[in-house]
Amino acid sequence: MGTDRYDVVVVGAGLSGLVAAGAAAHRKLKVALVSTGPGSFVTGSGWLKAQEIPRASAEPELKEAIAFFCELMRLAGCTYAGDISTARYLPTVLGDLESVALAPLTLWNADPHEGVSTAVVGVRGLSCFDENFMAERLTEQALRISSGGTYTARQISLTREMGVPITTLRIAQCFDRDPSFRAELINSLRMAASGYERILVPGILGLESSAEQFAEFERELGCTVGEIPTLPPSIPGLRIYHRLESYLHKIGVELYRGFPVDKVEIHDGLCTGLRVASPGRPLYLHCQSAVLATGRRSVSPLGGEYAGRDQQMRPLTSTGSVMARNLFIAGPLPHSGVDNHGNVLHILTGYRAGNLVASTRGNHAAR
Repeated sequence: MGTDRYDVVVVGAGLSGLVAAGAAAHRKLKVALVSTGPGSFVTGSGWLKAQEIPRASAEPELKEAIAFFCELMRLAGCTYAGDISTARYLPTVLGDLESVALAPLTLWNADPHEGVSTAVVGVRGLSCFDENFMAERLTEQALRISSGGTYTARQISLTREMGVPITTLRIAQCFDRDPSFRAELINSLRMAASGYERILVPGILGLESSAEQFAEFERELGCTVGEIPTLPPSIPGLRIYHRLESYLHKIGVELYRGFPVDKVEIHDGLCTGLRVASPGRPLYLHCQSAVLATGRRSVSPLGGEYAGRDQQMRPLTSTGSVMARNLFIAGPLPHSGVDNHGNVLHILTGYRAGNLVASTRGNHAAR
């Protein structure tokens, strides 16, 4: 790494941490992102449920935060579709329909369009996805909402030995790394898609695939392509993580992966740096501001003094005093119960934290 001094250090690579790092970097700050791995959002689809929007509607930055997130994802090559003022029904792996406000474009394409003939394509040996069950369930759902769409189950076989069991992760990894496998899969899907306006597949189309590559897939297949997120690990969720992390690195964010932050250095009411529990000896990262975005684990490096956060997202002690004026906590409250805001809360607080650290730049010099 080039230096151990930063304008801001963000801890955590969940949605709140990635958005905070992105917001700070777009404000021309020198940013470090420290994480032990991807956040828990990668186990899901990455979409923003419609029911989350009203719960966050009182927040003044909501529209701005969502607009920034969508632009960030576009720049990262993982375009989102939708709007916080509308909703679309998208299928789950259980064959139900979820009301969604925004989603990655490949998932958005799975909406039960009016009158669209759709092939639901499974992979022989992939136990987590039953194309016959999905086609039957989606046909029932289309009738329920009067969409008029039709669904037919199709199945493809892969000649490549994928091991046992075949998983979406193995298929996605081969799709990324092996051009011959990718060509075989695309060719098999093209044959399965013959005569249909759209195909729906489980999330298998690569961990690194960009929006431009998906557009090329559709041109090759001659129809619209939609993905259905499966049980964890969720390929669409992992794809969001990989695309975002790669983009952040591209714009200058330095990545420290694999080791936790075990202490926040606080002196005279200011955070001066963080200690990373790296092998051999600890690594110290000095900073002007810091963001803790590791969910309910965010309080661990604070030494047990945390008793809440104020309206500016700064941690408070049991007496109500601010622990550090340049330290911010993004994501769900560490001592809260169930996170009812889902991905919307993570995006909103991450965006807010990124702007707050930008506003403190130069005001709190790291000692």
